[in-house]
Amino acid sequence: MLVISVFVFGTAISLFRILVSNRDALSNLVWAEDGLFPLCIQGNGYFQCLIEPYEGYFLFLSRTLALPVAVFPQSSWPLVTNIVAAVAFGFLSSVITWLLLRAQLSKTIAIGAGLAAVLLPIVGLEAINTSGSAYMLLLVVAAICVSFPFTPRLPLFLVPLILFVTALTIPSSVVLFIPLLVALVFGWAQEKKQTITNIAGLSLGLVIQFFVVLTAENSRSVEITPASIQDWLAQFPKAMLTLLPGFADIGERGQLADSVYSPNLWTGFFAVLLLCILSAYLLSRKSPQLKGAGWLLITGYLIGLIPAVTNYPINRYFVVPIITLVIALFIWIGSVFTGKYSIIPVIVIILIFLAWLQDFGASEIRTTPSPSWPDMLSTLQEQCKQDPDSPPAFTFSPNWPFADANFTGPTSHIVNCRIILTD
Repeated sequence: MLVISVFVFGTAISLFRILVSNRDALSNLVWAEDGLFPLCIQGNGYFQCLIEPYEGYFLFLSRTLALPVAVFPQSSWPLVTNIVAAVAFGFLSSVITWLLLRAQLSKTIAIGAGLAAVLLPIVGLEAINTSGSAYMLLLVVAAICVSFPFTPRLPLFLVPLILFVTALTIPSSVVLFIPLLVALVFGWAQEKKQTITNIAGLSLGLVIQFFVVLTAENSRSVEITPASIQDWLAQFPKAMLTLLPGFADIGERGQLADSVYSPNLWTGFFAVLLLCILSAYLLSRKSPQLKGAGWLLITGYLIGLIPAVTNYPINRYFVVPIITLVIALFIWIGSVFTGKYSIIPVIVIILIFLAWLQDFGASEIRTTPSPSWPDMLSTLQEQCKQDPDSPPAFTFSPNWPFADANFTGPTSHIVNCRIILTD
């Protein structure tokens, strides 16, 4: 019942964070890939779109979430895409709660962690309620799977399946090998058979993923430089400050806005050092829950580090690290206040959630229809009626694809009029 409640509340929170900022979102807003991927399926079929690399890698989850959207008429996509994304966010937040309960954490911590994944201010900048960003919560789920022992034991193939799907969705899931291999090599794994099966599931998914990455025509350039690492360090404290009310703001090119804090390399260095000390402290504890929190911190920040230093540190790359940080802190608070003081974690989590309500509404860029979907669709329909041979070009919010977009395969915003006129 608790898990179902988190699913319901997580779904509602995800959806209402959009509606608070744009009450008409269900009739006029289709976000980026949430519209692009169903468009591909309508024109080419699910499997042809699924196997096509996007941004140079395999993207299982977002492509699959596009499938139910593609069944519906394009005129209904603002409603359908938002509902599908809300259900995905609610489901994944409830899985976080379920896993933490199975890891023998208190109901307070498990529920707080599941709801934090959809309530955090940084999630509301761009990630909230988009199928294209649901992979972030999937990564958190996968990180929990490799960080904690579960009692009673989970079905043997459940965690390998989760890791397999995660690996097919995002290359940075390679980080999940670290706690698995450390546990296996040093004999920390409580269930050796389970750990080996987990490694097998993750390995199989990553073999497919990196085959796609290495053979994709539109591969993403990967370059790690001292400058890229310094940029990540400078942005890191801003990501941590989003935990405070009023500090979550989005700037140019998707980076976190400076607000009252300007990027500083040394501040970033000490922030990372503080997180390393916290991780080491948690790993040194005897409690398997605290050790799990330590591994969760490490995997979360490495998952965010990889795309940030190989590309540039936009706000989305800090979402997973901040979620795992908050969960780890909740677990630590729950370990400090037990017995007759167990009410304190409840009060702390409630107060934190109340403070975050200041940033409950999703950001302006995330909720402003640009363009309005009905107007854009009407224009394309009229264009196709007048000249059926002219390829219409869809535009999704936020005025996307951008000018530098390069779609060479089935996935494209430029389609045949047949798709529009037969919709």
